[in-house]
Amino acid sequence: MVKETRTTTYIYGNAARKLQAEPARRIEREPSGTPRRRPKPHVKRRVDKLSVLLIAVTFAIALTVCYSYIRLQFSSTYLSKRVASLESEVLEMETENSNEWQALEENVDLNEIYKKATKELGMRSAKSDQIFTYESKKSTQVRLHNQ
Repeated sequence: MVKETRTTTYIYGNAARKLQAEPARRIEREPSGTPRRRPKPHVKRRVDKLSVLLIAVTFAIALTVCYSYIRLQFSSTYLSKRVASLESEVLEMETENSNEWQALEENVDLNEIYKKATKELGMRSAKSDQIFTYESKKSTQVRLHNQ
């Protein structure tokens, strides 16, 4: 009796031997002209009403601030130009007044006035007994009535 002995190898687990190993295949695709797009799900996105309201309020505030700033800049520019024109007008008036005052002073001759008052009009200087002084605590005006 001949006993046949078989030799078999046992592999425990899920790893099995590959009888013929094939090299890994590379699948080369030809690039197409347009890329494929994934189909979009037909889900409607809901817009949060509070977010829209906050954005609208923010824009309204920003526009109001911008409008106010522009108005203030315009007003400031206008006022500075107005001040400059008034200053030049004042300087012009001061120059004109100074010129007129100098012309008046040149035309006034105190000696001529004294001669005319004393010789033509008969005026004389006041004597010391004709001068009265008066102090008033109530008013700065003094009224002189017939004596």
